[in-house]
Amino acid sequence: MDINSLTKNANNNIAADSGNISGNGASAQEMSTMFLELLVAQISNQNPLQPMDGTEYVSQLAEFANVESLQSIKQNTGDSLDYMSSMMVLEATNMVGESVDVPANSVALEQPGNVSGLVNLAEPADSVTVQLYDSNGDLVAEKDLPYSGVGALRFDFADQDAGGYAIRAYTTTDGIAKPLDTWISGEVERVSVGKTSDDILLQIDGLGNFALTEINQLA
Repeated sequence: MDINSLTKNANNNIAADSGNISGNGASAQEMSTMFLELLVAQISNQNPLQPMDGTEYVSQLAEFANVESLQSIKQNTGDSLDYMSSMMVLEATNMVGESVDVPANSVALEQPGNVSGLVNLAEPADSVTVQLYDSNGDLVAEKDLPYSGVGALRFDFADQDAGGYAIRAYTTTDGIAKPLDTWISGEVERVSVGKTSDDILLQIDGLGNFALTEINQLA
């Protein structure tokens, strides 16, 4: 195998590995070593009467530098992804005991407490109403939230008995009602970590399991 073919193969291997950062890149490193060995062999065994063109040396060294640069980029990218994944796991485990908002419209209180959360308004409305229903479907409480423009509005139904509840929210504009998605606040009880940061699950008291990416904000 000549040096040009070896360099081309190394570039191809690194490009193929870029889709799988977790690979160790040993193939590209081995080819870099072989490149230097072949280059030294070429120089040592060249015909003194017909030496290699200097521009060919420069070209081959440039190709070698390209292989080294690609290998370095691949390694640095892999290290960065590993670091980010570790930071996400650490952040998630530190959330145990914290109150967060998650996308939900029902909650189960194991003991008397509050049912709280928020709604997000994407456009202005004449009024914003949030309703609380018990497990029998009966209306327990209703609140008109103080409208403050587009954005998040928080609600809180204090001192509710233990049991299951459903939350309904809607806006009214020119007499036309429009439903709103609700986010309910709950305490993080446990964090489950899988093989990657994408597998992180938070167990929220009374609400169930949610992915880390589903968390809206700390309540």
